[in-house]
Amino acid sequence: MVTTEAQQAVKRLRSGFGFALLDDCSVLEITGADAPQFLQNRLTNDVLALAPGQGQLNAVLDRQAKIQGVFGLCRDTDRFRLLIDAAEREHAVSRILQFRILEQVQVEDLSARCVVLSVQGSRSQAFLENILDLEANQTWPTQDHAWISVKLRSDFQANQSPTPPSGWLIRRGFSGESGYLLLLESDQPQQMWETFRTQAYQAEGVEMTSAMLEILRVEAGIPRFGLDYDFETLLPETGLERQAVSYSKGCYLGQETVARVKTYGQVQKLLCGLRFLPDAQPPAPSSDFLVHGKPAGKITSVILSATLERPVAMTYLGKAERIPGQLIELEVDGKFWQAEVCLLPFYEALTPQSGQTLLEEGLKCFADGYDEEALRRLNQAIALQPELVEAHEALGVILSRHGRYPEAIAMMEKVLALQPDHVLAHTNLSVFYMKLGDKEKAEDEKAKATLAAFSQRAKAAGLVFDIEAERRKKEQATLEKIAMFQEALKFSPDDPLGNFGLGSAYMELKRYAEAIAPLERVIKGQPKHSVAYLSLGKAWEGLQDAQQAETVYQKGIEVAAAKGDLMPLKEMQARLTGLTEPKSSI
Repeated sequence: MVTTEAQQAVKRLRSGFGFALLDDCSVLEITGADAPQFLQNRLTNDVLALAPGQGQLNAVLDRQAKIQGVFGLCRDTDRFRLLIDAAEREHAVSRILQFRILEQVQVEDLSARCVVLSVQGSRSQAFLENILDLEANQTWPTQDHAWISVKLRSDFQANQSPTPPSGWLIRRGFSGESGYLLLLESDQPQQMWETFRTQAYQAEGVEMTSAMLEILRVEAGIPRFGLDYDFETLLPETGLERQAVSYSKGCYLGQETVARVKTYGQVQKLLCGLRFLPDAQPPAPSSDFLVHGKPAGKITSVILSATLERPVAMTYLGKAERIPGQLIELEVDGKFWQAEVCLLPFYEALTPQSGQTLLEEGLKCFADGYDEEALRRLNQAIALQPELVEAHEALGVILSRHGRYPEAIAMMEKVLALQPDHVLAHTNLSVFYMKLGDKEKAEDEKAKATLAAFSQRAKAAGLVFDIEAERRKKEQATLEKIAMFQEALKFSPDDPLGNFGLGSAYMELKRYAEAIAPLERVIKGQPKHSVAYLSLGKAWEGLQDAQQAETVYQKGIEVAAAKGDLMPLKEMQARLTGLTEPKSSI
């Protein structure tokens, strides 16, 4: 992969800090006695819940919940400051004030006399501490959009101004790292910027060019007006409602649609990420693409990621395509690309918070119905603390709710690797296997759940219950069955019942090679024995021979479909899909 200057600079920022003048960020001040309640009635988030010094992501919608503006809102005692992309400003303000009649609400545009500086990266706070004159009892804002009043040090003066500039320091990350906005009022904005720039360069900061800002924005998964959404986009389609919506506040325009999406199901399309192969030349932005010959989405933003070292794109995908980890083939104008679907953001620095904190946040997201956000936080928790049993278990449950049973099974198996006598893990596995039509494994897991429950109760009562001894006892019983079937088959070698019993016993012990011959004799004698096809396919899978397993399942599906044997049919279809669908290699 060819590395550009902007990509190299992004990598330096990740270990240091970057700075930029945001001349496309508009600053509005909203005042008036009725401003708090007026904004509460018009915006999506809970404005009245804000205390002075706090802030939030917010939005204004139309009746269909289409975005009319997305912005940061910060509250002071008697005023609000709204920070918004200049391209959205005029339309958003007109929509906010649309129903103002007698309310005392005034909006003033401060953009001409404000300098908005962005400082991003792990060393951003250290740099700002050196140029700000903070009071002894001031604490840094820790929540997004929270702010404090600040002034620059006396030696930080633009054009020898007698009074050091002052303003607001707002917590706001745009890069996947921690970050801040420094909002300064000045009658000499250009000189202010030049002075700040000199100080930042002396501290070995990286000036963020427009190319860098775009790479950082996309890596952080932040949608941009005009590229990733417009005034026809539903807010829940962007994923921004997770931060910009309060579901406990009163009514606002568009609330019914937003609430209905949360209560009754997902949106038809959702903003997701695509990760391409490292050497791919991805489709251009605004490219419509097909999947399996059908319209599936449009590329909105695309970059060559410096952090992931591969092309990535943001796009809207339907329910069938937006499964994280799924490998899809995109077609644009007769050309094809393979890409892995992923949740946004592409990059997010791990914070010092513990895996337990992320686990609690993930469980809350799950309880609130934000499954994708829950998946992201739970995976982060596991990355920090792989031994978190609850995180693996919750992931398994969430995956199963979306019909991703093979992945859900893998998660429950990780639970059992950490805690072998976990009753609910065995119970869940029993349910998942039944959903796949594997009644045999479902019954086996149900039995294991019962044994684990007995073991736990025995321990609680001060008794000893040896699960391993029970396993050995069951294995011995299976060996005795094998000997019995072998003896019976000496007199009738082609007996279907005896051969199926022998093959099934070998399968119980995972002696797959020995199971094949008796199962093949069953099929030879009873070509419509659909369960025998299922068992034989599993045996070939156990031997890692996918080609043989695929052949057996294809024939078995024909037989089961013709007979109406739904349970083996369903499982063979699921297993065949798992064998034939491309696995992610990205």
